[in-house]
Amino acid sequence: MTFSFGFLVVLPDQMIMIPVDSHFSWLTMFYMLPKELVEKRPEYLKLPRNIRDIADNEENMKIIRDDSFTEFVWSCYAYANWHFFLLPTRDGLYRPFSGNPMQYSGNFPLWRLSYLAQPYMRMKLETDWDYSFQKFFLMEPDEELDWVKLDDFNFMFRTMFDQVVKEQKWQPIIDDSWNHRQPEDFKGTGSQSRDFMRKWTHSRTAQNVSLEQIRESGTVVGNDALYDIPDPSAEFETKVLDKMKMEDFKKRLSDVDLKILELRVQGYTQQEIAKEVGYKVPSAVSKRIEKIAAQFEEFVGKEYGEFLDKHVQ
Repeated sequence: MTFSFGFLVVLPDQMIMIPVDSHFSWLTMFYMLPKELVEKRPEYLKLPRNIRDIADNEENMKIIRDDSFTEFVWSCYAYANWHFFLLPTRDGLYRPFSGNPMQYSGNFPLWRLSYLAQPYMRMKLETDWDYSFQKFFLMEPDEELDWVKLDDFNFMFRTMFDQVVKEQKWQPIIDDSWNHRQPEDFKGTGSQSRDFMRKWTHSRTAQNVSLEQIRESGTVVGNDALYDIPDPSAEFETKVLDKMKMEDFKKRLSDVDLKILELRVQGYTQQEIAKEVGYKVPSAVSKRIEKIAAQFEEFVGKEYGEFLDKHVQ
């Protein structure tokens, strides 16, 4: 049975109340981890796969009561939950996260949600999936829990995570967090962090400087004049925006998008372009131009990241 303050286990000779804020209360979640994850902390492989052997043994209980045990369980599920997020895309659809979550800081709201979901998932294990403390305590003395297969783990907890997101109405929070990432959401110096910072500041620094100011007196950043700082983006632009690269990008466009791009370069208005390509309203051309711009930003951004990884320490 489950109460707001704990899990009640009823046995023939006693009743046990497990407080929700105790380290022991995370043992069901620990038992659901696949061996591939527990192997990251080999000392936990030695914990008995029968809950009574833990509860009745003081040495085992010392391991469970240690903060590092709970931290390990939480970290495993936070990392798993991160890959269960469905993230919004530019075309209005959703995709699972596919990058390295370690590029994001603990301030990022999605990291916090990946931890916040865990108490709800623990409760679902207890009530919906029949992996309860009651069931575990009724195991025979010589019985052991089998290790959960990795595929079964992913299916089970992705299902639970999706249920939690739906029940708690978190998807709008996820969408907003992803679409409005901030500089403090990133950590380290990975290419994804650098790329975001360049989009955020639109320059190598967050300082706003006019071209006139630079031409007249220069601008100092730290102890250096801005115009004296080697800018790798200048070399990059000569590499990326050459004829060969532009031709490569154009090959990715549909015939209609390519014609829209070429007409736009020639100075045609959106109304004139709409007439040329057979669109009824100029706004349709505007939407296509936005899509072409987004494709070009993605194309150049990838090239830029690869260039910087080779040339910038």
